[in-house]
Amino acid sequence: MFRKKAFWISLIVVLALVGGGYAYYSYVYRPSQEVVEQIITTAQVYSGDVVVSVSGSGALSAASEVALGFQSEGYLDEVLVEIGDRVQEGDVLARLEMDDLEVAVAEAEIKARLAQLGLADVLEGPTDAELANARAAWQSAQVALTVAQHTYDSALNSDLDSAVRSRYIEYQRAVDRYWEYENGDASQDDLEDAWGDQGEAEWQLGEVLQQAEMEELDAWNQVDQARNRVYQALESLELLQSEPITDTILRAELTAGQAALALNDARDNLAAAELCAPFDGTVVDVTATPGEHVGTASIITLADLEEPVLQFWVEESDLSGVALGNRVEIIFEALPDDAFTGTVVRVDPALVNVGGTLAVQAWASVDLASGPIVLLGGMNAEVEVISAESRDTLLVPVQALRELDQGQYAVFVVQPDGEMVLHPVEVGLMDFVNAEIISGLELGEIVSTGVEESTETDVSEQEMMPPGGPGMRIFGG
Repeated sequence: MFRKKAFWISLIVVLALVGGGYAYYSYVYRPSQEVVEQIITTAQVYSGDVVVSVSGSGALSAASEVALGFQSEGYLDEVLVEIGDRVQEGDVLARLEMDDLEVAVAEAEIKARLAQLGLADVLEGPTDAELANARAAWQSAQVALTVAQHTYDSALNSDLDSAVRSRYIEYQRAVDRYWEYENGDASQDDLEDAWGDQGEAEWQLGEVLQQAEMEELDAWNQVDQARNRVYQALESLELLQSEPITDTILRAELTAGQAALALNDARDNLAAAELCAPFDGTVVDVTATPGEHVGTASIITLADLEEPVLQFWVEESDLSGVALGNRVEIIFEALPDDAFTGTVVRVDPALVNVGGTLAVQAWASVDLASGPIVLLGGMNAEVEVISAESRDTLLVPVQALRELDQGQYAVFVVQPDGEMVLHPVEVGLMDFVNAEIISGLELGEIVSTGVEESTETDVSEQEMMPPGGPGMRIFGG
């Protein structure tokens, strides 16, 4: 039992010694043997493309989209299109009931024609036949007045006068017999007869007087009417014989103009009963059916899907990279393997809020020739706006540039013997990785991209890798 205990104690002591030795080697002895070295990283001047761009996202929209409705209310007679139909500018899409409107146009045309004829008559003056008819009408009116006057005179001296006198005499006789009774010269029977005769005489006298008055009044009315007709005929004749006055012409012109306006309104109302396509496009929505009573609200939506545009957004800080005419590269989420191109056609003048962040809103055309697939409105896309690019140009990593002054750069060129020589260069476009070299370097030259520190164990300070292609390192003490 004691032997086993001693064994385990010995084992623990050995392990402790080994662990302590390893720790001393790792943390004290070995670091003292490592050498800190400077490593020069290099790259080769090569030919390639540099593109300066900003990224954004957007959605496909129709180049033009309009909601169409009638200008006035009415009952829908026909809907001639369905969703998805292609239409051309001027095509009739729907119609209201037009019967009443067509009647209104016909009536307005008649009134306008009559007004034009009236104006022409005023401007041309009377014909010989019209003058002859006017003179004949005046003469006829004069004859009629003479006849009416004679009739009136005859009424005043008609047989009714003798009838009135006769009835009056009978009445007076009855009155005289009454006074004879009062004087005692007549009996009671004579008095009663007298009263009866007096009443009958009064009634007959009234009838005769009323008839005479009516005949006289009727004759006078005939005279008055005949005189008015003479005046009217004479006025018409004088008007025809005179030159048309300004007021007459103006009145005729206004009447003709008013009739023409009414005709135009009637025609406009008839034309407005047809809903027509304002441009070539595709019907994307229809919300009414024949027989419905519709107002001026939209019932058909038309969109131009042949030349769609992409509405997209980029971060506010990328505004300088978005300008009219810039080329764009588009990848739709639904078509990740198809690339489309286009150009920026509009940059909105104000920032918009997108998901709680202010962003630049812009619009780009989409070149459908670059992709054979039909695109649908509302498709989401990733957009890259190319603000500048250079193809097949000399490039170096941006780490190789040494800025001497504002906009002035140089690079260290590594010579075959390892010596580095500073060369001024003219720099063109730069992105986050590469810089375009316009002048100062040649294809294939080796340039320094910087110095790194590294530790190597048991490596002499004089060891150094020879210069060469991209990524080669030169070690120095």
